[in-house]
Parts: sequence; structure tokens; C-alpha cells
Amino acid sequence: MAFLSNIMLEVLKFFYVVGGNNYALAIIWLTVAVNLALYPLTLSSIKQMSAMQRVQPRMQELQKKHKEDPKKLQQEMMDLYKSEKVNPVGGCLPVLLKIPFFLALFFSLQSKEFHALLSDPGVNSSFLWIKDLSKPEFLYFFGFKLPSFALLIGISTYFMQKTMPTAQAGGSAQMMTMFMPLFIAFISINFPAGVQIYWIVSNLMGGIQQHYISSKKIVPNKK
Repeated sequence: MAFLSNIMLEVLKFFYVVGGNNYALAIIWLTVAVNLALYPLTLSSIKQMSAMQRVQPRMQELQKKHKEDPKKLQQEMMDLYKSEKVNPVGGCLPVLLKIPFFLALFFSLQSKEFHALLSDPGVNSSFLWIKDLSKPEFLYFFGFKLPSFALLIGISTYFMQKTMPTAQAGGSAQMMTMFMPLFIAFISINFPAGVQIYWIVSNLMGGIQQHYISSKKIVPNKK
């Protein structure tokens, strides 16, 4: 993990120089660059999720028809995926590829090397009311300590999920749309502020890309 952390620090230094001499802005530009680079995979992912939603009624029919024969059900579902050109795990690829960036940023912001960078009086890492990107962010409002960035992560996660094809599927998907933002907001409370910024901007970029794909009708309509 130290290897990824060191690479991330060098990347942050690059975006610090070209992105406004501010490490918070460097994180934002890094996030934008990652999401733009992964856009082709995001497009493929949304197409796969839309395809999975399209074949959902036929999958339910197969489940009812072969509920007593799991082996036959599995074969029929594989045949359905093949005929419809659906990859059941295709929608997960962009998320999986973002995980190394997230982990590298998480550990690099807590490394001794990054703290040494911030200790330089000439280095600018402030952002809004945040003074230290390596520590969790809290906003004091009328005497209350609010994890405002964690709340923004939850809100942006919710709206990003609403732009996904599965957001219209109902049932368990609808439950996850409500539960996941709350869960993510909770676990992100004690993340470094720089990681929180990364997560918020990544959610916003994801939502924008998904809205663009939907508005341009790049994803085929249901049959």
C-alpha cells in the first residue's frame, strides 16, 4: 500500500502545480481526471445495468418456472444473458477500478510525507473552513459539531443512485437506494477531509455522467 501511497503523492504534487497551487484543488482535479478517464467504462457499466433491468421480467419468469430445479434455472439464465449480451458483473467494473485510487488517496493523506508537505508554510492546503486535509472535517453550527462533508457524501450518493437505471427497479433496489447513502455517510464521518472531498466530487461527476448518458439516450430503451 505504501507503493500506491507514494504514487498518489506524486500525482497530487503534479495537480497542485497545474491546478492552482492548492492541495484541496489538486484532489478535486485528480477526481475529475479519474472520472473522465473511466468514462468509457462508466458508459459500458450503465448499458449493462440497463440491460439487466430490461431482462428482469424474463429472469423472474425463469425463477418461477424452474424454482424446483436450480441447475436448470442457472443454465436458462446463462442462456438468457448470452442471447441478450448481458454481463451480470459488468456494472461493477468502474466502481472496482476506483477503489485503488480511493485507497491510495486515503493512505497518502495520512502519511508522514504528506504531513511534511503541509508543514511547509508556503504550501496551501486550506479549503473553505478546512485547515487540515488529513483530518476529518466538522463544521460548528450554533455550538453543534456537524460532519457536513459526510452529510454531503450521503446526499450526493443518493442523487447519484437516482440517476442509475436500477433506481427505477423497485423492491430491494429501492431499499438500497435509501439505505446505502445513510451507511456511506456514517462510515465517512472520520475519513480525512481530503478523502471526503474526493468522494463528494466523484459522486457529482458520476451523477453528471449518468445524467448525460440518459439525456442523450445513449443507453437503449427497454424492449
